[in-house]
Amino acid sequence: MTPGDDRALLAVTADLSVEVDGVPVRVQASGQEIEVTSPDVRRLFAAVRVAGGAATQGPPGRAELARVADTLAHAGLTARLDGPSGRVLSLGADVDSATGSALLGTRRARLHPAGALRSGGPAPVAAAALVLVALAVLAGRRRR
Repeated sequence: MTPGDDRALLAVTADLSVEVDGVPVRVQASGQEIEVTSPDVRRLFAAVRVAGGAATQGPPGRAELARVADTLAHAGLTARLDGPSGRVLSLGADVDSATGSALLGTRRARLHPAGALRSGGPAPVAAAALVLVALAVLAGRRRR
């Protein structure tokens, strides 16, 4: 934290294994870093969307993701989602992404295209494709 920074620093210690609608998830945390790992990220996203929809009367979208990322950042926490093929998503304090701002509604979220593409399924692939398109558009604008 820098002087004048109003974030509330939290420290988390966790080692938790759960199932979300039959999808195994492991959460490990130490200090300000939270690692979430699942062998099936596509099914995990689907289960979270269904659960979020039941709670909010609609599936979670960009606004909810931005709220989670910004809340983590304000607390000084960073969360990372890993699948079997690598990192898929990063949220929180240690993330600053212009692409995340454009695609996900906050600079505090970053989609990792390689991990998302290798995670399989339409949702991660579509999200990774959007990232690649956005990068191409940004590169085109810089050339002008």
